[in-house]
Amino acid sequence: MNLTQARYTSFALSALLMTMSIWAITYYGLNLGIDFTGGIVIDFALPSLAGSDTLIPALHSQFGDLATLKASTTQGQWQLVLPHSSQWQDPQQVMVQISTALSMPVSLIQADVVGPQVGQVMFEQGGLALLVASLAIMLYLAIRFEWRLALAAIGALIHDVTLTLGLLAILAVPMDLNVIAGLLAVIGYSLNDSIVIGDRLRDVLRAKPNQCVYISTNIAVCETFSRTLITAGTTLFTIGCLLILGGDALYGFALTLFVGVLTGTWSSVAVASCLQEILGLSASHYQRAPEHEGTC
Repeated sequence: MNLTQARYTSFALSALLMTMSIWAITYYGLNLGIDFTGGIVIDFALPSLAGSDTLIPALHSQFGDLATLKASTTQGQWQLVLPHSSQWQDPQQVMVQISTALSMPVSLIQADVVGPQVGQVMFEQGGLALLVASLAIMLYLAIRFEWRLALAAIGALIHDVTLTLGLLAILAVPMDLNVIAGLLAVIGYSLNDSIVIGDRLRDVLRAKPNQCVYISTNIAVCETFSRTLITAGTTLFTIGCLLILGGDALYGFALTLFVGVLTGTWSSVAVASCLQEILGLSASHYQRAPEHEGTC
């Protein structure tokens, strides 16, 4: 199998993965976090080291099944998340109910209350940020390179974001502002890889206008492959450390980045390079216009 066949086989696999991701998002849905749905988040400490198998049934009996309890990285500290639909929205009242349910004193560490209206505004602004970033990227690429490469890069971005959201839906990772920040970073990383290959492809097409565009694309991919591997490897190593050592607060952000960098590296070769060929990219689109000598 030559490189062209490998690229188009990978393109077909990417299409299959996108279909599966869209199905996962539709079937499982996105687990919107407290930032978007509204509710209350309470961090509290207990004098005992009781486990979750003891605490969860007691708190569910008091607050209902919608209440979510998470263990903190510090022993004896817990986080209780109550949605906006819960009748308990006053932190002090919630502390009294927790103490009653567990039959022990509890200490309030911090409480965050997010109203549903604020959550809706955050959700809309987060989606708008992703849309504006994608449109700005397409405009930039169309001006600097060529509209076929711009559409191919946007296709790769859609591929990366869809696959990342599909995995987040399957794993039920809460969607919060950290995840939105991770998705914006993924868009930037995917753009960077597409630009590197597109820039090299433009040089190859200008230098060898009579060469088959598939061969030119293969040359551009091969000549940038070592750079892509080094960049992706060092980035994934750093994000992997953040994913393992960052704790629960950074888990969604780090996981989004890790998956996004993987898919971004993949899509720059398997998706963007194939899409621009399918759209009819040729050497003639990158040839400079002949210069005419003027008269004084």
